[in-house]
Parts: sequence; C-alpha cells; structure tokens
Amino acid sequence: MIKIYVNIPVDFKYIADPTMHSMPAVAQSRNGKYLAFQSMDNQIRIMEPLTNFRWKSKKIFKGHMVSGYACGLDFSPDMSYLISGDADGCLIIWDWKTTRIFERIKAHDDVCIDAKWHWREKSRVLTAGWDNVVKLWD
Repeated sequence: MIKIYVNIPVDFKYIADPTMHSMPAVAQSRNGKYLAFQSMDNQIRIMEPLTNFRWKSKKIFKGHMVSGYACGLDFSPDMSYLISGDADGCLIIWDWKTTRIFERIKAHDDVCIDAKWHWREKSRVLTAGWDNVVKLWD
C-alpha cells in the first residue's frame, strides 16, 4: 500500500545572498529610536524600528575588525557617539553625526568583547576583554 501526502507544509531552505552577514550583537539607543547591529562584515548598521524597519543608508559605521566575534556595542547617553570593541582589543568610538572614527584606544591585550557606556556619567565607559580584565575608562 502506497500513501500519497498532498499539501504537506515543507520548510524551504533560503539560499542566502553571499553579501548577507550575520549580526550577532545589537544595542538599543537610550531614546529608543534606533537599533545598532554589529555585522560580521565589519560594519555597524542602524535601523529605525519605530518608523519603517529599514536600514539607515547614511548611518554605516566602519573601521573595526569583528569578524568571528560578537563584540558588544552601545550608544552614548546624549547620542553623540557610538562605541564598540573589536578583535584587536581596541575600543572604537565613532561620531554619531559623521559616522567617522572619533578615537581608537588599545583597551585589551586580547579581544575587546564588550563596551558599555556608563548609565549615569557620560564620561565613563566600561570594557570587557578576553584577557580576563574589565576596565572602567574616564
């Protein structure tokens, strides 16, 4: 006896575009207006989820190396800067308006896996590295 199944839901595998990259880390801005995604193609992309869920084409932050790592990122409390760690152990600070690197600081001997702005004092940044060190920058 042969059974024939019709209209069975089958999952289709999406054949990804080779230019697509995973985005393992995300941060929300303090005002809730933006989401920043750390992309594995060494870029940070910005999305405005409250309006249309589209990428902000003029807000792409480049100049760091994160391929293979889920390095954390964060917005400054006044939305002037965006920070991220990178694979070389650096803390990268970008200017929000120009999307250019404002400063690059050698923060750790190994991967700088996370960077967070202090929630009250905007002059302080906290970084964590794979060298088992957590640093508070002023």
